[in-house]
Amino acid sequence: MMKPRIAIDLDETLGATVTDSTSIIGFRLRDGCIELIEQLELKYHLVLWTVARRSYLDKVLAFGLKTYFSETYSWDEIENSWKDIRQINVEYLIDDDEYHQEIAKRYGLESHYIIVPAYGSPEDEEEPLGWVRQVEEKMLY
Repeated sequence: MMKPRIAIDLDETLGATVTDSTSIIGFRLRDGCIELIEQLELKYHLVLWTVARRSYLDKVLAFGLKTYFSETYSWDEIENSWKDIRQINVEYLIDDDEYHQEIAKRYGLESHYIIVPAYGSPEDEEEPLGWVRQVEEKMLY
């Protein structure tokens, strides 16, 4: 039996790029990221979805996320004004941007969008593992 499919946003949801003055030199995962991904992949087929370009996504994947996401989508593959979960046939999207959920309301899909505080935001600084708890409550229990 196939696992249900969920998508996860990259930047500010899973972490942030580390750069020097000219190029990407790493990707800093937020607290609890790998542990959460490992829990989720037991129950779900994980898809990585970003509005960034493919060249950027490929660079970031090289810093350790590639092993967790065999299926990825970038702006180059899906150029749209919002992340419509129906486009990639996933049941949920975990993202830091409420914009996608707001548009999804027009189609009755808002409950399929799990919006977590952005990495480095005041809410994240106050409770660094709050985003993990939020995803676990919705997706694992």
